[in-house]
Amino acid sequence: MGGAVVVAGAGTLAWAAMARLDDLKASFLFHNVPQGALQEALQVITERHYRAGDTILEQDAEGEALHLLTRGVVRVSRVSLGSRERVMGDVYAPGVVGETAVLGGGERSATVVALTDVTTLMLYRSHFRQILRRHPDVLWNLSVMLVQRVTHLNDELIAFGLNTEAALSHVFTTLYRQRVQAQVPQPEVLPLSTQDIMSRISSSRETVSRVMRKLEGQKLLKSNGQTVTLLDPGGLENVTMEEADSLD
Repeated sequence: MGGAVVVAGAGTLAWAAMARLDDLKASFLFHNVPQGALQEALQVITERHYRAGDTILEQDAEGEALHLLTRGVVRVSRVSLGSRERVMGDVYAPGVVGETAVLGGGERSATVVALTDVTTLMLYRSHFRQILRRHPDVLWNLSVMLVQRVTHLNDELIAFGLNTEAALSHVFTTLYRQRVQAQVPQPEVLPLSTQDIMSRISSSRETVSRVMRKLEGQKLLKSNGQTVTLLDPGGLENVTMEEADSLD
């Protein structure tokens, strides 16, 4: 596992503290919270840096800390009982990973790998619990974040339960919205190879290729095998809705 603690010199401590404070404010967990909550978190966070390809969190390992992503993007994946790996999705900064094990006090439910160079602010369980007890606004933000994730998972289950076309449309539009929110240049160009897509929806290459050709024929997207470019994100999002309506 990669990652190194940054040790600042005396002359840069004030600048580093200000930069970390800005990063905390950018994190959804600390949106619109009292200054005291920010200052308390500032005293206990640890900045870590990872290179592309480094494992940040590993499935089934003990989860003692969560990470606030301040730079970069990571990929979350999980290996099932049948030793089949499925990509759960990507998380862009500012995002949070590792909170499930920290809250539940158990093992990591997924593996998180850096897709680009990544910077995080690591927050240990004991410190996080203290902050939650003392600052209800942080607890409220956490609750909202978890509700949003449950809603997304419900939408995903519905889409994946319809057919491959709806599943692919859901995957593409979700990633597109993430990239727009993260202000990624050319958010419509998704860094997804055919193998990546197969890993996300647990489907065969033949099935993925067939459905991709159909979506390309509808002028919704185009693919070169390494990236998927969305030509009509709105139209693609309607695919899942139309499939759901057809079952009513």
